[in-house]
Amino acid sequence: MEPMWVNSVLAAVMAAGLVARPATAAGGSLGVATAEGPFTVNSALVRGNATLTDGAAVETTTAPSRLNLASGAKVRLDPNSRARVFTDRVVLEKGSGELTATRTYSIEARTLRITPEAPNSSARVALRADKVVQVASSSGRFRVHNAAGILVSNLDPGLALEFEPQVTGPGAPSSFVGCVLKKDDKFIVYDQTTRMIVELRGTGFEKEAGNRVQVNGTARAAAQGNTQALDVTSVIRIEQGGCADVAKEIGADTGTGGAKATAASKPARTPKSSPAPASTPAGSAGSTGMSAGTKIAIIGAVAGGGVAAAVVATQSGSDRSR
Repeated sequence: MEPMWVNSVLAAVMAAGLVARPATAAGGSLGVATAEGPFTVNSALVRGNATLTDGAAVETTTAPSRLNLASGAKVRLDPNSRARVFTDRVVLEKGSGELTATRTYSIEARTLRITPEAPNSSARVALRADKVVQVASSSGRFRVHNAAGILVSNLDPGLALEFEPQVTGPGAPSSFVGCVLKKDDKFIVYDQTTRMIVELRGTGFEKEAGNRVQVNGTARAAAQGNTQALDVTSVIRIEQGGCADVAKEIGADTGTGGAKATAASKPARTPKSSPAPASTPAGSAGSTGMSAGTKIAIIGAVAGGGVAAAVVATQSGSDRSR
């Protein structure tokens, strides 16, 4: 039988080992940052590579940096850019970068959170000096939410949008332009550019069914989480009729008593890519709309994976990354 003091020492050593394990790289590392030139991690100059911990700030100089994260996500941070890395998201604070997510992992920019709907999706995000956030999906579909968690846009592959977030008070007035349709026994407005379904809360929408309108009110997240709801205060008609193809695209009906269209039917036409006239007044056929405090306008398109459309947005709430 071993002396009692030996057992005590062994117990102490084992306890010390258990305490020491969380300090290893496996327990505290979110991933690794690499670059072919100098960059900084938490303001410390790095050459080659560096281990990333939760909340680490990475800033590039003349060379891009690649962040390979334990979650499976990959981030390419362009030259002269800065980002902060967390377990569930990367927050772009300066410049531009690209997120490739193999799991649900977001990239935030100012008040926006951009999240992929499926694995192996890639999106580029850039911050501009005029407070504009550019978002472009190269593969996979992305959802764009504001600081309040309200969906403001769906981003299909090949589509690029621009947002201009501005802090406003809670419950700020919002509006949305699109076709009034009926889906799942609820009246909705559908916008083809952002692929947004907005559930209309209120009464009297029957008289505008099948028409293109501007609806005004207060936006909030819908029950299913991937759409938006609007407590409507007023409706302005923009165009009578012309919504049959839109109804077919999303498997809705025009709400005028016709049969429900199916998603397998002929899809709706792609929105025109030519710039909207600068003199177009609000409420007209080519006007901008607003959703969840987000002003939306198609301003142009470029072939070959370039900018396909742009959204100028006003977001409510504050930046969650601060």
